[in-house]
Amino acid sequence: MREGLVIFRRELRSYFLSPIAYVFGGLFLGILLFVASASSLQNGAQANMQAFFGLLPFLLLLFVPALTMRSWAEERKQGTIELLMTFPVTGAQLVLGKFAAAVAYLAFVLVLTLGLPLTLAAYGRLDWTPILGSYLASVLFASSFVAVGMFWSSLTRDQIIAMLVSLVTLLALYMLGYPQLIELMAQWLPAVCIDLLNGISPYKYFESIGRGVIDTRDIVYFACFCGFFLYANTLVLQARRQKG
Repeated sequence: MREGLVIFRRELRSYFLSPIAYVFGGLFLGILLFVASASSLQNGAQANMQAFFGLLPFLLLLFVPALTMRSWAEERKQGTIELLMTFPVTGAQLVLGKFAAAVAYLAFVLVLTLGLPLTLAAYGRLDWTPILGSYLASVLFASSFVAVGMFWSSLTRDQIIAMLVSLVTLLALYMLGYPQLIELMAQWLPAVCIDLLNGISPYKYFESIGRGVIDTRDIVYFACFCGFFLYANTLVLQARRQKG
């Protein structure tokens, strides 16, 4: 446990010392808050967060692969992964430490957006239950993307390849939960296949929690989704450690 916390602090510190993290955070917040506030505060519009949480999944789809591409690929390129392998830590502790640091950084960025609902509350009444549910859903949704991005980063030393493969994978997962695509696929696929494909998409569960109703099945899904990719990431590290 203590070794995992050391990795977590090391990685979290690297985010706040890296200019890439500040560029990421600045662009992410700038685009998200500008579009959302322009939509929510326009004349005659009802104060709500629909534009904010409608845009958020798409921005995470674009930005998280750029954030996670360096998690292992940079370690391999710089040769520091061999040094990490000599530490008295298990592969699982390394993976969980990096994963927790990335999620904590994204959660911190999301906390910085709380000024928007507080501002909207000054203009009108807000229903805080679905808003808080949507923030929780956003953290879980981002966590699932981080797990996928870290897995692909562990398979290559090229950060651009890691980012592109993660982007394609996450786009496919994202679209499988999109209602319009589901309706289109329902025309030529059996219902069982539709339910299966739709059931693996994080976007479906993001929308479910975002309604303000916390269903344990949604939480279990995100735990299993992240656990699968983090376990696969651990297997990759263990295989590399055995090869020396």
